[in-house]
Amino acid sequence: MKLLDYISYFFGILFMAGGVLGNNLPMFLLGIIISLTSLLERGLRGSGGRATPSNNILSLIFEEKERRVVEALIKSGAPLRLSEIAAATGLSRVAVYRLLSKLTARGTVLVFKDESRVKRYYINPKLRELFEQQMK
Repeated sequence: MKLLDYISYFFGILFMAGGVLGNNLPMFLLGIIISLTSLLERGLRGSGGRATPSNNILSLIFEEKERRVVEALIKSGAPLRLSEIAAATGLSRVAVYRLLSKLTARGTVLVFKDESRVKRYYINPKLRELFEQQMK
């Protein structure tokens, strides 16, 4: 953090304390805004103070396990069965099933049944192009 970040954080804490002690809600909220801007800016950076790389955008959208499932579906050229996704991600079939349920409810992953009534999963075509660009 830079010196200016420390100073804004310090004054934000002072405003928050003054707002609490003086029973002044606007002053308290102003303190939160002042102090959190530097913390949020630091939180959006990766480890070591470097900016988060643009190819890591999937990490901002999905949880770690969801991201692994989405990446496995993007890398495959064809829709995958549950067991294939589990093998590609290294997760258990139960965990993949739960993750796929969440992702299909959001519309990120779509499902179709082939002739043998086996479910196969694939990324929503509208999102696939966006995600492929971010992975490159």
